[in-house]
Amino acid sequence: MSVNASTTIKAPVDTVLATFVDEAFVRHVSALAGTQFESFEVNGDTSTAFTATTVRSMGSDKLPDVAQKFVKGGVKLTQVDTYGAPAADGTRTVRTEIKVAGLPVGATAHQTIKPLGEDETSVDVTGEVQANIPLVGKKIAAAAEPYIGKALTLQARQAEAWIIKN
Repeated sequence: MSVNASTTIKAPVDTVLATFVDEAFVRHVSALAGTQFESFEVNGDTSTAFTATTVRSMGSDKLPDVAQKFVKGGVKLTQVDTYGAPAADGTRTVRTEIKVAGLPVGATAHQTIKPLGEDETSVDVTGEVQANIPLVGKKIAAAAEPYIGKALTLQARQAEAWIIKN
């Protein structure tokens, strides 16, 4: 199943990037997504290529009905965002991988964080949800898509409000 979203944020690309790697912001987005924040770690210098890893958990009651029978007590979600070094115009590309511990379900996505002049940034996300479970994999992927799509796009939609508030 695919995820596609585009958001324009009224802030410079450097401010948007700083927001995306602010642990307080990541905690805020995790709460909005209905997940429990567990950890966040940035590896590398954010002025060049780096990775950001977020671990969240979610109770089984928040999962799609079709997935609940495979999960007892909830799941742990690990999201690894691999940021490329900035291009000459400041554009960043991000490869995102989301893995669900204990289930052959996950997602991969590509994000482009691109300056639109000095005071606006576009964030474009395209991705795929995979569920490698015989017979029910497509149903689970279809049911998981809105949840994983929300996780992939929520940060971009929330960034502008966070920037204004802080």
